Amino acid sequence: MNLLFKRDQKSGALFSLVPLRIGNSVIFNLHAELELDEEEKELVKRYRLAQVPLVISDPIDDLRQAFRPALLLGLVGFVVLWLITPTGFMSSISLALLVVLVMTVVYFRTLREQIIVSDLTEGGRTFYCESIVLLIQKEAYLERVCEYLRQVLESAKHRDDRERISIQPLKKAEAKQAVLKGSLLGV
Repeated sequence: MNLLFKRDQKSGALFSLVPLRIGNSVIFNLHAELELDEEEKELVKRYRLAQVPLVISDPIDDLRQAFRPALLLGLVGFVVLWLITPTGFMSSISLALLVVLVMTVVYFRTLREQIIVSDLTEGGRTFYCESIVLLIQKEAYLERVCEYLRQVLESAKHRDDRERISIQPLKKAEAKQAVLKGSLLGV
């Protein structure tokens, strides 16, 4: 398994649509892709891991984050259409709602925090970072996530075998503490 990073930066643009930016700022792009060998690809296929989330995020939170800039674009679009073009009030509202819906989907897919296995294995995914520090943090985070996936695949190799684990008895006081701890945990 190899994790590939491609870094890029965009600067100097007065306006950026994805992610929505107004003003002069630098945006760092980090494209992450996982290369799997044939055995790893077979394990992903056999255990249906392609759609398994590596990082879980709150989809409602992600949707809120995507909706805000889309709503702003929809409002601007409505005002521009209503004031400048002779399309009329209802046509302007309809087009503005369409802009909001389409851009919410675009922002949701671009800015969401959830990462599933196929995001990285099927062409990779681009992450947008607002600073070099966030870029470095995202790289380190993705490395840890991929190390986790690597260990899951390694464990999956041995799911068909039989294992014997010897459980040794504890001393009386330790056993009592283990029982108390287990009952507090709901075991």
